[in-house]
Amino acid sequence: MFINREMITEQEFNRYSIATFDFEKAAEFANEAQQHSPNSLAYEALVFVAVVCYYRPFSPNEKNKNAKAASGLKLEEFSPLTQEEQAIHSKCEELRNQALAHSEWHRNPTGLDSNGIISSRPFSLVSAGLDFLSLSNLAQRLAIECHYMRSNYIYSTCDNN
Repeated sequence: MFINREMITEQEFNRYSIATFDFEKAAEFANEAQQHSPNSLAYEALVFVAVVCYYRPFSPNEKNKNAKAASGLKLEEFSPLTQEEQAIHSKCEELRNQALAHSEWHRNPTGLDSNGIISSRPFSLVSAGLDFLSLSNLAQRLAIECHYMRSNYIYSTCDNN
């Protein structure tokens, strides 16, 4: 189930630690969103934060070469995703990058017609079509793999002392 990697660095250990928290929170938010009406503000907020928390470990973070944590994780560092998991991962990447962390025009089209009337269609997470149970399961699975990588680091560090 897990990719067998050689010794990870302290910076990678720190990134896995941060990612563990993000994945666990993403799962909690995705589970909680299911308890709310899709047209409620609470639902939208929970979906928003679930997607951001899920994808944050894959976004470039630390840019300083002396940083205490690696910049970001790569999907290849985890065991291969199923087609369904890959689709959820890609959907979260797309939503995070195009609609949540940024507001691209094709997600929030607006215009001015020849009569001076402004038209717009703001993005809504209700139409995102995320499967929350699958997102929660994927986030939990990646959190477990992060725990595994951290425990290997701790074991190898203690073994060398």
